[in-house]
Amino acid sequence: MKNIILFTVILISMLSFSQSNSINTKFSYEEKGLVPRNFIVEVKGKNKDELLSKTEAWLKEKYKELKSDNDDKNDKTDKTDKTKRTIIGYEVFKDDELDEADKSDAGKANKNIKLRFTGFTNNAICFGDKSNFSCERLEYIIELRFRDGDYRFRPIKLIYKTASDKKEQTINLKKHKFYSKDGIIKKGYEKVSSQVEDLLNKMNKSLLNYLTDKPQEDEW
Repeated sequence: MKNIILFTVILISMLSFSQSNSINTKFSYEEKGLVPRNFIVEVKGKNKDELLSKTEAWLKEKYKELKSDNDDKNDKTDKTDKTKRTIIGYEVFKDDELDEADKSDAGKANKNIKLRFTGFTNNAICFGDKSNFSCERLEYIIELRFRDGDYRFRPIKLIYKTASDKKEQTINLKKHKFYSKDGIIKKGYEKVSSQVEDLLNKMNKSLLNYLTDKPQEDEW
């Protein structure tokens, strides 16, 4: 009897651990980069075609369309406007990529549907010290993979341009570039981690709310 009770307790603990750790839907940006690099979000009752269709509608609702390259180069947006989001473009494609969990059932697996979009948010990242302080727009490439009942959210690339030299700078997703060799974040860049986290996490929250027909907020 004691063995049965012990087995039941262990089983419940294992199930609880599995449920609480199987899906991590929050990013953190740390010294070692973006953690996790991607995550899977459950959306029960929606097949992959429905998820794709609603995601395309979400993009059209949440993002202003970039009409031409000149619009981008000559953008004279009020720099105090923290809500402007612009989509540069997106593509939908299929492939045979399988997660580890899928490989045991590879013979039955259908092709995944993916949507990859490029956009930017104004004043999304602020850094520098005193006279060198500035807030810049952050451009990003996000890949979404749809299966029946879930989607995977994966940031591919984050880019910004400094006000001084206008050169493209990449935010390294594998290693935080603003940490010193001593493991201390560089002066003037203390808020970069939270800004990257907020942008990605609130973007995903907005998408999930839209896919599940929950009230929309001014998330990011």
